[in-house]
Amino acid sequence: MKHWLPWLGLVAFLRPLIEVFILAIGEWWFHAGFKENPGLFSRYVIQITTVGREQDRVNEIIREIRDYPMTMNYQIWVVNEPGNDDVYPDADRVVTVPVEFECVAQYKARALEYSRLVRQQLGYNQGDTKITFLDDDTSPTWEYLETAFAGDYDICQGVTAPRIGYGVRPFSHFLLSHVDDLRFHNCMTYCSSFQGIFGKPLFVHGEGLTITGYTEETVTWNWRIFASEDLTFGCNAAAKGLRWGFFHEYIQLTSPWTWQAYFKQRRRWMWGNIHAIVNRDVLPRGAAIRIAIRYFLSLFTFFASGTSVALILTHTIDLPGWAHSLFWCSLVIWLVNFALSGWVNAGLRTAEQTTAQFWWNRVTQTAAAVVLSPVTATFTIVALIVTLYMGNPRSFEVIAKTAATSGQRESSRPLVRGAAS
Repeated sequence: MKHWLPWLGLVAFLRPLIEVFILAIGEWWFHAGFKENPGLFSRYVIQITTVGREQDRVNEIIREIRDYPMTMNYQIWVVNEPGNDDVYPDADRVVTVPVEFECVAQYKARALEYSRLVRQQLGYNQGDTKITFLDDDTSPTWEYLETAFAGDYDICQGVTAPRIGYGVRPFSHFLLSHVDDLRFHNCMTYCSSFQGIFGKPLFVHGEGLTITGYTEETVTWNWRIFASEDLTFGCNAAAKGLRWGFFHEYIQLTSPWTWQAYFKQRRRWMWGNIHAIVNRDVLPRGAAIRIAIRYFLSLFTFFASGTSVALILTHTIDLPGWAHSLFWCSLVIWLVNFALSGWVNAGLRTAEQTTAQFWWNRVTQTAAAVVLSPVTATFTIVALIVTLYMGNPRSFEVIAKTAATSGQRESSRPLVRGAAS
């Protein structure tokens, strides 16, 4: 047993070294190979999909976009469900999904499919239309929208960063913000490579997903799904031969405000992905295999590296000097990755902050990201196991997106209703 344990641990320790190489190649690929041609597109739709209970936040996002020095003509659409607030005075179009609308897709995908049909009727289903999708907790930077519009790809997206309220109180949100540090790291590493270089996505996030009208018409949102509509759409777009692109601009999102909300969110992601992986009418076989391998590697890396560290510290196994050096090098790079996440995620300056306050917060949040890295890594795996144990929610569980609405009771009510729900 002692003969193969060191090598098992060595494989796990190699992952941070491999990831930093992938990150560097993905970043180089964007700067060297990302193609832009804004002249190809004559129409830009920025769509915010919401259940309707975050009206103030959605209107805030719309005002932010209106204040940007945009160089292209654009429309802002809000797509929501009936029976909730629908007052969006600065939106160009408010689309309410009828209760009687039926399709194969459920919940959020159903709303997206209805908005696709609206665009189809308007003639917005051709290659000259660009569409960027936002959630009701998402603030894209100006540079993000400009790059997304100009990208000469059928489907593309940028980097997710939990910058909205990052690391602020209450303490639960502070911790959950840093648990989300891995979201930025995974995006910079695996989205940049699998989307940007290989054109075969491993992760797909709905926040900031940008497609052409032709792409939406070709793929559609009408798949037999209740969640993971972004992953399903992105993988099927690749399977149909549509061109993927990845760029390094930030789509700024919000971490959950409560532990209850965190587990609801992760449970939806986990079981939506499982449903997609095991059903060939949802995900192609190749996409399902690579996503399943990703889950296996995450579990393997955590348990193998943790066990190896314990065995090394207790002198149960002995390693040669070069292996110790490799371990320490890998550990330093792992911590640097968390420091980079904290630095970027704390990069949004609020109107209330002075220059000194902004930089002090950025430095302290970066330090916190490093200190909390073992907690972040451990809790991510714990959440994976717990949400598996909790079972399939079979619904789109909506969580509060702001500190104000998080004080209200979390809801399991689906995003959109109708026969499918």
